[in-house]
Amino acid sequence: RCELQDLDLRLFDTDVANNTGAALGNALRSCGKLEKAVISLHYTKLTDAGGEALVAGLVGKELQDLDLRLFNTSVADKTGLALGKFLGSCGKMTKLSLILAGTKIGDSGGESIANGLVALPLLTTI
Repeated sequence: RCELQDLDLRLFDTDVANNTGAALGNALRSCGKLEKAVISLHYTKLTDAGGEALVAGLVGKELQDLDLRLFNTSVADKTGLALGKFLGSCGKMTKLSLILAGTKIGDSGGESIANGLVALPLLTTI
């Protein structure tokens, strides 16, 4: 079991793709005490398969501070839907930064993210 509480992972501007997203998601599942995470995978080859797997690894954490940078990737609505559902379960989150510019997230993913934001009662910084 991982005891990590603070993660700063920066793999941006690389050729990582869905296998890395899935592996990171699996690794994050074992980090039950994670409270703060900076995950920078912008300018990579990540698509929905890797994006969904990565977000799935965050589910069930007590995250209070998340900085997720997936801009200029090929993630799309499936990642947006997963992200929205995840955010809706993060009742202790106080700080959030999502940078998703230059992705393929459309209306359904965007609406899901917006709905997830509404469910964050302690959020003070976005």
